[in-house]
Amino acid sequence: MEVTEACGTLTFPAEVDLGNGEAIYEQAAALLDSGVPALIIDLSHCAFCDSSGLNVITRSQVRATARGVPMWVVLPTRGIVRRISEVAGLQRRVAIAPDVATAREALVPYR
Repeated sequence: MEVTEACGTLTFPAEVDLGNGEAIYEQAAALLDSGVPALIIDLSHCAFCDSSGLNVITRSQVRATARGVPMWVVLPTRGIVRRISEVAGLQRRVAIAPDVATAREALVPYR
């Protein structure tokens, strides 16, 4: 996790599954509960993400929306994580960015 004045960034580990999904969600919830003005969930180094990871993202989006906090998800441009996200329709539910810098730039109007 990284917290700056502008946003909190939660970086997913290389693999997200049933074994660590809830712990990752608790980190996202803690960031949102701490009052960060925006949240970025970074999957750029994640090589495997099952439905537990998608659940983390979806639950985080619900919590962020309830608090009025903009949220962006950084997805790798290709690979299994990108493909799983596309099949699940994640891009229809959350804002997607190709990298953290782009996500941070997109948050500028919210400040």
